[in-house]
Amino acid sequence: MAIRFARRWGAALLVAAVPLVGVVPAGADETAPAPAGTITATHFYGERVEYPMLFPVGGEDILFADDEYIGFGACRAGCSRLHEGVDVMAPKMTEVYAVADATVSWVGSRCCSVFLQHDDGWWSWYIHLNNDTPGTDDGLAWGIAEGIVPGARVTAGQLIGWVGDSGNAEGTDPHLHFELHDAYAVKVDPYPSLLLAQTGVGGVCARSEAAPLADLLEAGVTLQKGMQGAAVYELQGFLATRGYQVGSIDGIFGERTYRALRAFQRNQAIKIDGIVGSETRAVIVAFTQRKALASLLDLDGRLLTSGMRGPEVGELKRWLRAVGYDPGPRPFNGVFDALAVSALSSFQQAAGLPASGTVDSATRAALHRALWLIRPDGCG
Repeated sequence: MAIRFARRWGAALLVAAVPLVGVVPAGADETAPAPAGTITATHFYGERVEYPMLFPVGGEDILFADDEYIGFGACRAGCSRLHEGVDVMAPKMTEVYAVADATVSWVGSRCCSVFLQHDDGWWSWYIHLNNDTPGTDDGLAWGIAEGIVPGARVTAGQLIGWVGDSGNAEGTDPHLHFELHDAYAVKVDPYPSLLLAQTGVGGVCARSEAAPLADLLEAGVTLQKGMQGAAVYELQGFLATRGYQVGSIDGIFGERTYRALRAFQRNQAIKIDGIVGSETRAVIVAFTQRKALASLLDLDGRLLTSGMRGPEVGELKRWLRAVGYDPGPRPFNGVFDALAVSALSSFQQAAGLPASGTVDSATRAALHRALWLIRPDGCG
C-alpha cells in the first residue's frame, strides 16, 4: 500500500545550503559513470514525473511515500546531502524487478547496486540490494540475480535482485532505494511513476499553470551557491533576460550564476553576497512589476507586431538575445524592426510555432519555457 504525504517539492529541496550529492551506491567509495549528453535536458532536477514503467518490488508488504523521510529531497546527514530517490520499504529478500526493457550499465563491485539504461535512454538505479546470508546480517551474500552483469540485456519485469540493507543502509529497515534519471542524466522524483506503476492511477503530478518566476519569488526561501532546482532555473533565466552571463540554464547554482548574481546586485546597489535573500528578492519583484517585463511575463499581454515601438519591444529584444537569437545591435531600442522580426520568426520556427513574427500568448509561453521562467507541468 502506498501512502502519500503532502510535501512541497520546492520547499523541501531549497532548504539545503550546501552542494547536493547523491546517495552513494553500496560502498562509500563506489561511483558509477553518468550517461553522456550534450543536449539541453527537458526535465529539471527533482521534477515529479509519470514515467511509464513496471513497479520494481514484488509482494504486498511494501510501503513507499512522498514525505520528508523516504521521499525525494529528504534530508540526509544533517542536510549535507539530499535523498535523490524514493525508498520502497519491503522485507529482506523481496524480489526486485527491472522496470523497463534495458541494458545493465553498472553493477556494484562490493554488492549491492544495479543500474539499468532503458531502451529509450532513461535510467533506473536499484540500491541497497541484499548482501546477507538468509537469516543473518553478515554482509557475506550476493543479492544480485544470476546473469545481471554489465552489458546484459533485461526485459521489463525480469528479476534482477532482492531487497536488502546493504551499503549505507546497514542498520536501517530493509528497502530498495529507487532512482529514476531522464535520458540526459537529470535525476527526477520517481514517486508519481511508482504510484502510477502500482495503482494504474495517474494525476499525482501537479499540472497547474504556475506563474512565471513563482519558485524564485517564494518568500522565505534563500538561494545560494551549490543549490539546484526550479528556483535556480528561474533565477538563471531572469538574469539572462537582464543581460548577465549565467552560462547554461541548467538549474545548478554554480560559479557563473554566482558571479552573474553578484553583478546584478552591484548594479542594483544592494548587498553583494551572491545570495537570493529578502533584499535581492524584493528587487527582482520590483523588476517584474515594470510595465515592459510584466507584459512579456503575462500570457494575456498585448499582441506585439512589426513596426510597433515602446519598452515592451526593447524587453522582447533582451529575451531574444538571451535565448540565442540576435535581434540587432545593443543597446536595444524599442523599435520592432526587421532584425527583430527575423530573430523572432527564427525562434518561433525552432519552437514549433508558426513563424508569424508577432508576439502572441503562444510565443510568450514558448519564451517562458525556453528561459525556464516557469516550472514545467512536471508530468512529462
